[in-house]
Amino acid sequence: MTTKTASATGVWPLAIRLEVLPGDGMLEKFSNAAAYGFDAIELPGRYLNEYRDELLASKHRLPLKVSSISLGFRGSLVSADEKHRRTCRDDIVGLLDLCADLGAMGLVMPPLLRVDTLTQASDRDRWQSSEDLDAVLLAALPALADAAYRRNVSLLLEPVNRFETSYLTTLGHASRLCAQVNHPGLGITADFFHMQIEELKPAAALREAGHWIKHVHVAENTRVEPGPGSLDFHVGFDALREIGYQGYVVVECRGLSGPAQDVLPHSSDFLRRLMK
Repeated sequence: MTTKTASATGVWPLAIRLEVLPGDGMLEKFSNAAAYGFDAIELPGRYLNEYRDELLASKHRLPLKVSSISLGFRGSLVSADEKHRRTCRDDIVGLLDLCADLGAMGLVMPPLLRVDTLTQASDRDRWQSSEDLDAVLLAALPALADAAYRRNVSLLLEPVNRFETSYLTTLGHASRLCAQVNHPGLGITADFFHMQIEELKPAAALREAGHWIKHVHVAENTRVEPGPGSLDFHVGFDALREIGYQGYVVVECRGLSGPAQDVLPHSSDFLRRLMK
């Protein structure tokens, strides 16, 4: 793979997940994120019905951009049931429409998650192998990548760790799928938390998949905000510079190590210092 030239500054826009932000309503949550040092918000698609109307009503008054949407679709593109696959495809197109409406860069899509797909075990029994699941996924991706591209957004495959899925756990696997589809509407979300579990050499994995990486998630080794734990972000950021990464770095944590108003300003400052 030919490595792209690193950007001049190596500093990327910094986003934070909506659900870890305090505040009564969208405007207050977005305003708090700005006060904590963030540039944008990533929206959790799973809870979209709880805040969609308020979000759309206030979208022109939000003080920060929406970076991306993560999940929010029903079923799975690799379900054994064609009806579930069709539902998933339709939901993804609707979420791509929402990304375009909000000015978000794309939709994060792990193809198969245990928490969302109750039929996962029977799916694996039916399809038998990862290669079979690849074939099912590859049948759906070209049209969805084209739908994303026509909306000026991206569909982002996200490898996740083995405890959350039985399919698509590494950047190498995701990049092979992207290469087979070979469409500018398709890319990868590289998640530092999942990579610490699945990648023997995370920095090397980032470099090898670099052409397809369009989005980055970061969290600590315990999945709180970056800064207080033991995960080494230096080597990953160095690899991102080497591949010329120019997208968002999104703090995608599942909890915080303390009160948001205390720990999130420290985390944004910590990440910006590492970026420099």
